[in-house]
Amino acid sequence: MKIVTHPSIKSYFDADESRREIELAFSRGLSYAGHSLMVPEKYSYQVLPHYNDRYALFNQGDTYELISNVCLHRQAKLLEGQGRTRNIVCKLHCWGYDNTGQLKGTPHFKDAPNGQLKKEALSLWNGLLFRGRAPNVDLSSLGLDEYLDFTDCFYAGSETTEYQFNWKTFVEIYLENYHVYSMHPGLRQFVKTDDLEWSFGEDFSIQKVGLGHELTKRTTDNYRTFQDALIARYGKSLPRYGAIWCFLYPNIMIEWYPDIIVVSTIYPKGVGACVNHVEFYYPKALHNEMPDYFAAEKEAYIETAVEDEEACLLLEKGRRALYLSGEEEHGPIEPFLEAGVAHFYDWLSKSE
Repeated sequence: MKIVTHPSIKSYFDADESRREIELAFSRGLSYAGHSLMVPEKYSYQVLPHYNDRYALFNQGDTYELISNVCLHRQAKLLEGQGRTRNIVCKLHCWGYDNTGQLKGTPHFKDAPNGQLKKEALSLWNGLLFRGRAPNVDLSSLGLDEYLDFTDCFYAGSETTEYQFNWKTFVEIYLENYHVYSMHPGLRQFVKTDDLEWSFGEDFSIQKVGLGHELTKRTTDNYRTFQDALIARYGKSLPRYGAIWCFLYPNIMIEWYPDIIVVSTIYPKGVGACVNHVEFYYPKALHNEMPDYFAAEKEAYIETAVEDEEACLLLEKGRRALYLSGEEEHGPIEPFLEAGVAHFYDWLSKSE
């Protein structure tokens, strides 16, 4: 059996050890900037909350760029939310920039300074934009091209949640199906966890989970509403899978559920907290026709997310008890249901 190098219990609670681990993992892994659907037209922009509004994503027509969202003068914040502009004007002192970040106006300065907002060209992969390298993932060979297809989709908005546990804990729960039986009364009926297909690459893992066979049986209220809507939409020609969960290391999740794609990223916030930014992408025509279907699906998604938080907190509390006692303890990893955890631990250990 493969030997797994577990992260130390200390790495979940010691600030210095956690900082070193984060620096190594995030410098080695992929860096997600945003999705091209956030900025669908030339000169459109989206201020990025996962960068604490430090950058705005810009569509420049033939390229996509990150541009600093901080004025060069007194460091005021420049843009809010999303929109479309060829001129960026600081509200505080009216310093002006063009859409590429080039300084164009400095009112009341007799000797006008030169300046350029920090900017960065991005790599495009399947509609997603990355700082530095793009993923080395062949969607076609993995059987994902028909599922992770953003054609005719639109960016439906994002939500941000802060959690009070180490970022690795979130990743571990995401990468295993073992807890679905015990922690997810709705999800465990919607998907068939023993109908699970794994795929692995150098810096990614993929879980394809079959759709449940008993969707008309009693379940939670949120999943009842969604499953009824799913059956009404598809009839007897139900989808092969209930969910597909892709994880690009160290922190990027691309999720497929019937008719929707979700992109989320988990970011450490110190040693004992993390922030999850979740983006929703829907097919535009179908959403216009059946908005209640997508609302029901989102409520089921949120229900599962709340239960995942509870699972993460259970891990955090147990490990904290070990940490405070100065103990190092790790249990076995189930080779099928928890295979993603083993693969992530292996990748993380190589970052050291």
